[in-house]
Amino acid sequence: MPDPTPSKDEFSTIIGADAQFKGDLSFQGGVRIDGQFEGTIQTPGRVLVSKGGKLKAEVKAGGIAVEGQVDGNLQAEDRVELRATAQLRGDLKASKLLVVEGATFIGRCEVGTPSPGTGTETRPGGASQAPGRPPMPPAR
Repeated sequence: MPDPTPSKDEFSTIIGADAQFKGDLSFQGGVRIDGQFEGTIQTPGRVLVSKGGKLKAEVKAGGIAVEGQVDGNLQAEDRVELRATAQLRGDLKASKLLVVEGATFIGRCEVGTPSPGTGTETRPGGASQAPGRPPMPPAR
């Protein structure tokens, strides 16, 4: 398994702590957001929203790590990491999800890749249950 902590060389694009940027970003490498960004981001690389970073965006990336604030939807081909200082308000879709104690997440979550030909049943409250399995008891 690759090291979840990215090296500094992994991010060819950096939005500095004193920068405020609005628009659409599309590129091949990774981006680290230390400042503020509003818009859309699309990359097969990794996106890191650092502890001081603020993101108001729709993000589609290879991998996403959040330490700062995100208002918007995240979609990762591989994994999303919500680290201890992360604050995410929005929906999340990824193959894998890591949530560290202390992270805040308000939204809907879809994790994993369903096998072809197997559907899921929706339970009350929007949770999914694989066919043939007994339903989970409600949370108290």
